[in-house]
Amino acid sequence: MFGSFRRRITRGYVLLAVTLILLVVFTSTVLALLLYSRGLSDAIGNASQRLSDAAAKAIAANGSLERAAPAILAASGHGRFHVTILDDRGRRIAQNENEGPPSAGRSIVIAIGRAIGLPHARVPVNGGTILVNADFDRFGALLLWYWSIMVPIGILAVLAAWIIARRITSRAIGPLVDVTQSLRTIAAGDFTPQRLLNKSSDISELTGAYNDVAYSLATATAERMQTEAQMRQFIADAGHELRTPLTIIMGYLDVLRQGIVQGSEGTQRTYDTMLDESRKMRTLIDKLILLARLDRSPAAQPAPTDLTAIVRKVMQGLGPIANGRVRADLAEEGAIANVDEGEIYEAVKNVIENALKYAPQSPVDVRVSRNGTDACITVSDRGPGMEPQDVQHAFDRFYRGAGRSDVEGSGLGLAIAKRAVERAGGHASIDSAPGNGTRVVLCLPHLSG
Repeated sequence: MFGSFRRRITRGYVLLAVTLILLVVFTSTVLALLLYSRGLSDAIGNASQRLSDAAAKAIAANGSLERAAPAILAASGHGRFHVTILDDRGRRIAQNENEGPPSAGRSIVIAIGRAIGLPHARVPVNGGTILVNADFDRFGALLLWYWSIMVPIGILAVLAAWIIARRITSRAIGPLVDVTQSLRTIAAGDFTPQRLLNKSSDISELTGAYNDVAYSLATATAERMQTEAQMRQFIADAGHELRTPLTIIMGYLDVLRQGIVQGSEGTQRTYDTMLDESRKMRTLIDKLILLARLDRSPAAQPAPTDLTAIVRKVMQGLGPIANGRVRADLAEEGAIANVDEGEIYEAVKNVIENALKYAPQSPVDVRVSRNGTDACITVSDRGPGMEPQDVQHAFDRFYRGAGRSDVEGSGLGLAIAKRAVERAGGHASIDSAPGNGTRVVLCLPHLSG
């Protein structure tokens, strides 16, 4: 995985190492030649003047340049200079004993020296020219020795660069390999987060970003699965709740069709029963529709709303079934919340209806109060209360506590209230114990000012 990418990076490191080594060798060679040539400039100038004087005397004494050549070469000295005597046609007449076939080192050094302009001299004399060049043999040998050391060192350096480059590249690409494998695992359908904890990596931001994405994806997947499970349970519970009244209605219709019920009184009771079951179905369907709207529809545009006014409106609507059992403490002034009035109305209505149903012999107290930054509506009764396990599931959909099967209901009232309050940015809580009644508190962010 990423083999081609790894090879390209490794080659880049190796080429960089080779380039740096060649640059160092070439620069050091040129610098040495420049320093060497600086020391030779004055010496070649003095030697040229000396040879010019010696040549003039020798030619005057011998009559020609060719016969004067040995004397001129003798005056040049030995060791530091190459002296070549040319006639007028450029033919070599003589050279000193240091001149000979150029060695490999000398040829290279001379070529480099000429390229950078090393000092040399042409001395015109009667009958020809004397060429004076520095003796590069020893210097060339020194450079060859230097290069013979640098070449193995360079090879070892390139090998080390290759090994180090592979290690660095493998370490750098490691997180990419891990991320790629993890992404392929996710693509295969396994959404389990695989945390990548490569703290020493230079691309830790990549692994950190992947960790965040993996966690978010796993969380979203878990939430989706939970939502799907809740939806399946919701559909099953809704079907179960609707099946009972439908079965009763279909049974009575079948009885009427077969003519089993005789007399107007029996027929009327049958119709009353079917009408009662139809009302239950309608109530349940209305609550299901309301709950679905609260789950799926975007929150309506909230507006500043007086919670005391909502409680009064609910009490007025429930007056016929409350029989004066609902008592309100609405002394709190300025309990304003930024909410959807219709949704909070349904929440308060469902909570009070629950209290009236499950505490039939108890008064129901409703109070509006301020609690820090929240405005709260508290509904409490003095009924039989709830078992601890029932309190834990009181806000679950279709949940009805043990021993409540004799009370008409769907188990959706508190679920609707909780969902409506949460959509407004608030929270709902319940406090109950066997024999001590039940208290439900709906708190909403208070709108100050």
